[in-house]
Amino acid sequence: MTILALALAAQLCAAAPKESSSFFPKPLIARAQANVAKYPWAKQQRDRIVAAAEPYRKMTDDQLWDLVFGPHITRSHMVWSAGFCPACRKPMPMYDWKIDAFADPWKARCPHCNQKFPTNDFEKYHRSGYDEHGIFDPNRADRKLLFNVAHPNPSDPLHKFGVDDGEGYVEGNNRWRFIGAYLLYGHYTQLIERGLASLAAAYTVTGDAVYARKAGILLDRIADVFPTFDYAEQGLVYERAKYGGGVAGYFWYAITSAHTARTLAIAYDQIFDHIRGDRELTRFLAAKAARYRLDNRKATFADVQRNIEDGILRDVLAKPLKIRTNYPGTESTVAIIRTVLDWPDARNEVMPMLHGIVASSTAVDGLSGEKGLAGYSVIAPRFLGWFLELYGRIDPRLIPEMIAAHPALRNTYRFHAETWIGRQYYPNIGDSGAFATRNTTYAALQLAGQQEIDPPTSPHSYLWRLHKATNDPLFAQIMNLAPMTHDIFDADPAGVEEGMRAVIAKAGEWPKFGSVNYKDWKLAILRSPRNPDAAVWIDYDSVPECKLKSHYHFDAMNVGLVAKGLDLMPEFGYPAVQFGDWHTPQALWHKATAAHNTVVVDGKNQSGGPSEATLWEDGPDFRAVRASSASQYRGERYERTLAMIDIDDSDFYVVDVFRVKGGTDHAKFTHSAFAQATAIGLSLQPGPDYAFDTLTRNLRRDAAPSPGWGVDWKIDGSNVHLRYTDLTEQAEASLLETWTVKNATSVEQFWIPTVMTRRQSKEAPLESEFVSVMEPYQSTPHIRSIQRNAATLTITLTDGRRHSLSILGGSIWKLP
Repeated sequence: MTILALALAAQLCAAAPKESSSFFPKPLIARAQANVAKYPWAKQQRDRIVAAAEPYRKMTDDQLWDLVFGPHITRSHMVWSAGFCPACRKPMPMYDWKIDAFADPWKARCPHCNQKFPTNDFEKYHRSGYDEHGIFDPNRADRKLLFNVAHPNPSDPLHKFGVDDGEGYVEGNNRWRFIGAYLLYGHYTQLIERGLASLAAAYTVTGDAVYARKAGILLDRIADVFPTFDYAEQGLVYERAKYGGGVAGYFWYAITSAHTARTLAIAYDQIFDHIRGDRELTRFLAAKAARYRLDNRKATFADVQRNIEDGILRDVLAKPLKIRTNYPGTESTVAIIRTVLDWPDARNEVMPMLHGIVASSTAVDGLSGEKGLAGYSVIAPRFLGWFLELYGRIDPRLIPEMIAAHPALRNTYRFHAETWIGRQYYPNIGDSGAFATRNTTYAALQLAGQQEIDPPTSPHSYLWRLHKATNDPLFAQIMNLAPMTHDIFDADPAGVEEGMRAVIAKAGEWPKFGSVNYKDWKLAILRSPRNPDAAVWIDYDSVPECKLKSHYHFDAMNVGLVAKGLDLMPEFGYPAVQFGDWHTPQALWHKATAAHNTVVVDGKNQSGGPSEATLWEDGPDFRAVRASSASQYRGERYERTLAMIDIDDSDFYVVDVFRVKGGTDHAKFTHSAFAQATAIGLSLQPGPDYAFDTLTRNLRRDAAPSPGWGVDWKIDGSNVHLRYTDLTEQAEASLLETWTVKNATSVEQFWIPTVMTRRQSKEAPLESEFVSVMEPYQSTPHIRSIQRNAATLTITLTDGRRHSLSILGGSIWKLP
C-alpha cells in the first residue's frame, strides 16, 4: 500500500471512541497471570518485566509528567557523525558517545577520556525556560546559566568550554550537538519511551493498577505535545536538515518514528482497560491541565481518551509520511493503530492490510526484495514474526489463513537457513555486515530473547504456529537454535516445547542443505553433499528489478567462497558512513563495483537491469551455475560461470569463466580476507593507480604475464590459503590494495591485497574471457598443475589424478 493510499485509508478511520483493549483483552491478561503461578520461567519473565519498570514506578507522578519535553531544541541523530572529542581529541564517529539518562542525566560521555558534555548544568537551564504550558522556550531561558560548572570564573579560559545551550557546543567551525543527541538517545528513548513501554508491560503481567496509571500519565503528556513535533523542520541527520530529501518524523526521524508510533499505540492498548475507569488518573491530569492552561481540560476520561487518540494515533494515521520506514514498518504501524482503535469492528478493514503486508513481504523468494542479506533483508521477516504473532494471539486462525493465501510465507524463514553457510557466514550482499566477520546466529528472527516491552512476543511461539500450519520440520529446527523463549500469554506453553522436541527427535537438529538458486533474489549457492559447510556463491544482480530498490550495491556477478571454516572472499560490508554520510568517498566505495569480486567495464559502476541464471548443474562431485546480465553495462555480454569440483570429501576447487563484451576497458577484481598475498609467476613493477574514484593504492603490475600466473593468499592467524590461478589470455596482471574498515561505526582502516586482471583496447566493443581457478587449501595445495589448451582445462592433482574440463562457449563441463 502506498503512502497516499495509507493516508486515504486513515480518513476512513471513524472517530468512535475505543471501548476495550484489542491486543490485550482481559482473558489474555488472566492467562499470563495463570502462567506466572504455574511455570517458573513465566515468573522469571514477570520478574524481569517488573524489574525493568521499577525505576519508573519509583518516580512520582509529577516527575513522570515532567519528563516530556517540547520541540524547541534541535534534535540530532548524531553528536557529530565524523567528529572527535573536544577534550581528548580522539575520534568519536557516529554513535560512539555514551549516553545514560539515569547515571548521567543531560550528559554525553566520551569513552576515551570519560569527559562528560555539556559542561554546563543543562537541566537547570532547561527548567529556567519553561513557558506557561510547561514547555521549554529558549527565549525565556536564563543564559547566565550557560557556563562550565567546573570553571565558574568568567575569566577562566575554560569558562565556556563544552557549554551547550541546546543548539550545540561550538568551537571554531566545529559543532557538537550534545543535547540534541541526548534528547533522542537518552531522554526520549531511555526515560520517556522505555518508561512508558516498561510500565505498560508490567501492567499486562501483574494487573497492578499503579503501572497502568503511571503509564497513562506519560502517555497523555506525550499526546499534549506529539503533534507539535516535526523532525523535518526540527531535526538533523548527518548534521543536515531534511537529509535525504525530507527525513520527516516526530521526536525522531521517520524511520524511528514508525517504531515510536507503534510503541505508543501498543502501550495505550495494554493499559486501556484499566485507565478508562481510573478516576485518580483523570483527577491528576485535570489538575495539570488547569495549572498549565492546556486546551483539553481533561475533566473526564473521555477527554483524556480524545487527547491520546487524536493527539497520537489519528495524527499518525493522517500523516503517514512522518512514519515512512523500511518495509513493512509504515504499513504495519497503520494496521496496528487501526486495530488498537477499533477491533474487532475494524477487522474487515484491517485484514486486507495484513494480507497486503504479507504478500509484499514475501514477494521475492519469500522476502521483500530489500537488499542487505543479513541486515536490511531481515527487517521484513523479523517484523512479520512479531506482527503476525501479535495478531495470532487474538485470532488463532490468522497464520493458517496467511499460509494458505500466501504460500511464499513458507519460504520466508527457509531463505536465511539455506543461505547460512556452515551456520557461520552469510553472503553479505548489499548493505550488510562487516569485512571477514562471522554470522553465528540465525538472522531472520531474533531467537535469543524476547522483546519484553514492545510488547512481549515469543519467536518460538510464532515458529510453532508456522510448523502447525505447514508440518515443515524446519520451523522446529530453527526454534531449536536458541533456548526456548516461551510466550507468557500462551494457552499451552508446555505443549509448544514438547512438540518441538518431538519434531527434532524425528527430523534431526539441523538440515544438511545442498545447492540452491534463488531466482528472484538472484543468488545461487553451490555446495558439495560431502562438505555442506563449504560453499561458493554468486550474486547476479545489482539494482534490483523488484519493487523495493534499496540498500543494494553495484555488485552483479560478485562471488564469494567459504571453506576451511573461513570466509575466503568476504564482502566489504555495510557502507562506511561514519566519515560524514552516505555520499562520502568511503561510503560510496563499499557500494562500488570495483570493491567487489567482479568485472568493471570502463571504470564505471553497473547500471542494473534484468539478470538470470542460464545454466544449473548439481551433481555428486560437480556442480555449476552460469548467470547473465548484459544490461549491467548496456553491452552485448556480461556473463559468469562457476563450477565447484570436488577433490575429496573435504576439498574442492572452483573454475571461473567470466565473459564480457562491450566498452574498451575490462578490469576483474579479486580479493580475499585479511591475508598475506604472494605473487606467482609475475614480474611486478610499480604502475599507475586504477583511479576512477576507487579507494585503491600501491598498484604493482606485470603488463604481459604468461597465462598460469597466480596469487596465493595466506589468511592471517591460520594455515588456510586461497590460491588463485589466472589463465586469461592477453591480459595484464596487477597486485594492489583496496580500502575497507572494521565496521560501519569504526574508523579503524585496512588495506586488503587485491588482484586485478585487466584487458584494454582502443576500439569498442572489447571482448574478454577471464578464466581462473581458485583452490582453498590448508598447508599444502592439492592441485599440482593447471594447463589451458584453447577451450579445455587440464587440472592435475598431487595424487596423479587428472580432471579435464570444457569451457567452450562460457559453459563448464567435466569431460570423461
